[in-house]
Amino acid sequence: MRYGPELALGWTLDINERYKGKKLFRCEAGREWLALQFSQNNNWLWLSWDSQSCGMAVINKRELDILKEIRAKTHPILGAIKSHLVGGFLVQAFQINRDRVIAIEFSRPLGAGVNVSRFLVLEATGRQANLIILDDKQKIIEVAKHVHPEINRYRSVLPGLFYTPPPPFEGPDLETFSKDDLANIARYRGIGQPFAKFLLKEWELQNLDFEPYLKGLYSATLQELICQEIDDYLTAFPVPLSGSRRGSAFPLESSKKLLDQYFEREKHKMREQIYKILDAKRHRIIDKIKGLSALLSKVEEAEKWSHYGTLLISYAHKVKDRAPFVCLKSWDERYGRVEIKLDPRLSPIENAKKYFKLAKKYQRNEEKLLKEMGELKNALNELDEYREFVSMLNDVSDVKRILDDLSSDVRGDGGRKRGDYVPPYKRFDLKDGFIVYVGLNAKGNRYVTFKIASPEDLWFHAKEVAGAHVILKLSGKPTNEKLIDFAASLAAYYSKAKEASYHVVDYTQRKHVKALPKAGPGHVTYSDFSSTRVSPGLWLELLEELR
Repeated sequence: MRYGPELALGWTLDINERYKGKKLFRCEAGREWLALQFSQNNNWLWLSWDSQSCGMAVINKRELDILKEIRAKTHPILGAIKSHLVGGFLVQAFQINRDRVIAIEFSRPLGAGVNVSRFLVLEATGRQANLIILDDKQKIIEVAKHVHPEINRYRSVLPGLFYTPPPPFEGPDLETFSKDDLANIARYRGIGQPFAKFLLKEWELQNLDFEPYLKGLYSATLQELICQEIDDYLTAFPVPLSGSRRGSAFPLESSKKLLDQYFEREKHKMREQIYKILDAKRHRIIDKIKGLSALLSKVEEAEKWSHYGTLLISYAHKVKDRAPFVCLKSWDERYGRVEIKLDPRLSPIENAKKYFKLAKKYQRNEEKLLKEMGELKNALNELDEYREFVSMLNDVSDVKRILDDLSSDVRGDGGRKRGDYVPPYKRFDLKDGFIVYVGLNAKGNRYVTFKIASPEDLWFHAKEVAGAHVILKLSGKPTNEKLIDFAASLAAYYSKAKEASYHVVDYTQRKHVKALPKAGPGHVTYSDFSSTRVSPGLWLELLEELR
């Protein structure tokens, strides 16, 4: 998702409208993002210096919780933010050099009526994106990405140095724009290059005059800006453009698409790691199956080899010296007349001993081997089902739980005690003490169904498709239609039917659900059930109401 300086302008206006004079109450951070909460408001201001999703947006608590859950680590700059900014009041946000660089000024009380200014600068400039804390003299206190002279000859961005913004765009301001200079619109600073090309095309095709809107862009109010999306480009402009899609009412809400992009990319990366682990497990199982198949074929021959040894001892007198083989008639109708290969260097008795030794080596309990083969094939099917289930997950935090579970398996660790292990599942705490659980893999399904659920709790599953087990924990309380719809919708959402408009979901008391013997974890049969037809997306609509 791309954007230009005109959207950054919208961000500064939006920040000033929402947070000017508000106290910075608390902050959270990940490896390449920071979230700020002002005056205990439910929403957070998210700033990202991730090279592919840099920018800012207003996010809610649920989105923040997801960010915290999937973060690999917290950036050290968080400590400096807490020391220098938390407790301060937002004075103003402003744009630097009409670029995608936003500075937020804070006034922090030191005591005795003395306040000190601090600045938080987000350089949302793609690969060079950065987050910087400045003192009142524009000296760098801390920076997310250190930029050394050997990396950037134009400027160094290091603690203790005075701050130099990124190289400014050389061009006239939009206030001086004239439609007579339409062909050179891209050389004016304050709008993105893709947006300038789009305006030029619109101007020529629609014969529209954008001159007054361009000249007045940097004096426009927040209410005058219209958030729009042109292909993969986000903008805020005072007039609606043909072919554009209207975004949210405010720039910080419209740019939440950057967060969605960040989540999507993180989800893709984690999925690839999961698939890599699953593929490695699959290859190991296939190798075991091949080895077991070879062993089973040898086991079938072991009885024949033992019989050959017996024949050689019984008819040793018929075996010629140094013969490479001998033909003997067996008393066992299964073999009839057989040709037995011999080692010419050995006597008949020594050849018999060789066959007995070979038979002993491969004598196994065939039933046990066949059972092991069945278990391996079931494990292979479970891995394939697992991979398919992972591909159905939309929530990046769910994918993270799966990855953490698989990664700890790979480490064999160490990191978790066998008795403490809990498979991945999702939990929704609802009002009046109701809880809904969703299994996130076969083991998670078994866990929520047979470990968490009581016999009287309700169990849900999408009809005739692979999917999650969902438990509505009643704790002795009567249920209602909305709770049934919520749990059923989750069962449809976490199944192969998630893309359907509606799907039938079966539900019953947990006491009517039985695990299938000799099947993998999560495979069950159930009875005495009811069914409901529900939309897979309904739970998202009901969540806020039921919480």
